[in-house]
Amino acid sequence: GYEAVLIAVGTHKGVKLRIPGANGEGVLVNTEFLRAVNQGESMEIGKKVMILGGGNVAFDCARLALRLGAEEVLMACLESRETMPADPDEIKEGEEEGIKIYPARTFTKIVRDINGKVKGVELLDVASFAFDEDNRLQLETVEDSQHVIESDTVIFAVGQRPDLPEEFGIDMTPGGLVEIDEFSMSTSRDGVYAAADCVTGTAFAIKAIASAR
Repeated sequence: GYEAVLIAVGTHKGVKLRIPGANGEGVLVNTEFLRAVNQGESMEIGKKVMILGGGNVAFDCARLALRLGAEEVLMACLESRETMPADPDEIKEGEEEGIKIYPARTFTKIVRDINGKVKGVELLDVASFAFDEDNRLQLETVEDSQHVIESDTVIFAVGQRPDLPEEFGIDMTPGGLVEIDEFSMSTSRDGVYAAADCVTGTAFAIKAIASAR
């Protein structure tokens, strides 16, 4: 009985990269990890935790891992130290708490032992990167720069996407966001509109408010 529906569900689903070793024990996802801890669930993490990502949520995960008892927390991200997407205060406070940052890295593999336990992350140094118009990563790495950083727990914090059921029947962008007409904000389904983070990707709250208005 409604004439219109507005989808504004945010981006609550964490992204896990499709790299070897990413599935299984010892690998967590940002939003699932944060939600579980904040809901009082018991979370076991290792002594040496590697966070993959360089945004504010990555620092939330890193600083929470320290509070859960991790002896060492590391962070690796695509961006250079100067261009990390996290707020400068987050980076400064995180480093003051002892988080070690490995900038300009791409992640190629989660290394596991013969018993399937996480041993570390295989990385390459990044020479440059950019995203094309379809939000696909265009990456140039440094030749012969492959290396492994040891860790026993890995937390993916490389981004978030909306979590929509297929039954909504709307088109999505290649990057996993809701596709809209930028003028009318209408989706591919008549009478259904979308706004805020599920359209733009994770951003500031004020941008979501402006988008919805």
